Amino acid sequence: HGTRRPLTTPTTRWMRPLSRRESGCNPPRPRTACLLPLAGTAAAIEEAARRVLADMKLLLLIVGCPTTALAFAGGLLMEESELAMPGYATDTDIQTTPWAESSDVGGCSLPGGFPYKPYALALGDMPALGKLVFKNNYCGLVLEVDCPQGKPVKAVVASVKDHYSYATGTDLVWDAWDAAELGDGGDGNPQGEYTNCKVTLTDEHLLTTVDPVCAQRPDSISGASNYYRSVGMFNNPVPVVSATLAGIAGKFSGDSAYFDFGPTGQPVLKMDADFTVTYADGSTITKKLGDCGSSSSVHIFGLGHNVGFDFNVVE
Repeated sequence: HGTRRPLTTPTTRWMRPLSRRESGCNPPRPRTACLLPLAGTAAAIEEAARRVLADMKLLLLIVGCPTTALAFAGGLLMEESELAMPGYATDTDIQTTPWAESSDVGGCSLPGGFPYKPYALALGDMPALGKLVFKNNYCGLVLEVDCPQGKPVKAVVASVKDHYSYATGTDLVWDAWDAAELGDGGDGNPQGEYTNCKVTLTDEHLLTTVDPVCAQRPDSISGASNYYRSVGMFNNPVPVVSATLAGIAGKFSGDSAYFDFGPTGQPVLKMDADFTVTYADGSTITKKLGDCGSSSSVHIFGLGHNVGFDFNVVE
């Protein structure tokens, strides 16, 4: 492929540096997810955060940052709007860049030990993505990225790209970038960036098999108990909406499609408890918690099938 531009590390995604004006227009967004274990006050916290964001939008409009203000508004509205369904496609104005030689353990943290499709990407939240701006619901779904300079490639959503920047589209792991034949930076596009790509949510499965699989979040295994679990269901091409375990409603865990359950105060999250997931089309899938995988390994894309990082192994 010739000489490529320096690769980013698996935990750093390339993005055009912001100007001083743009930097001032992108204040940090409150992260309320880490406060969700405070179940008794979660609703009040989220409502307070929503009001703060609304005030931010007004301030940004006043100081002359309308684009960022609209992005904040879009982010708020997307929390309550309909999710994209298989077949949904964006216009041909999505930014696409290369990510790294492999995915990392963060973001979606898809469980190790399953036969995954080969390619992966990190999904951003630029407003042009429409209903496909990154949300936990899209972890593990398969998107098609089609840039006219190359050919379409299908890749699994394995992470989030520059969350809350409202400026990025998709980041392809290098083998996916190569499969899309998008060049190596020596074809008149030295920064490895295209801005005229189309992204489509496909109806393909995450794995080479079609049956749904459930798994506990790899980095939660060591702390799991009958009082606390973090569990997800994968390999359905329809976005997940909600989940219950032993009748208890879960909350999304970080930027992943796993759901956190607990602390419950009672030891009800046992292996014979029902784990039920509801999808955007109204369908549900139920499995016993004991049937869910408990591997501490995260699947790493770009290094070959079934390669994983194990949270219990210290190198």
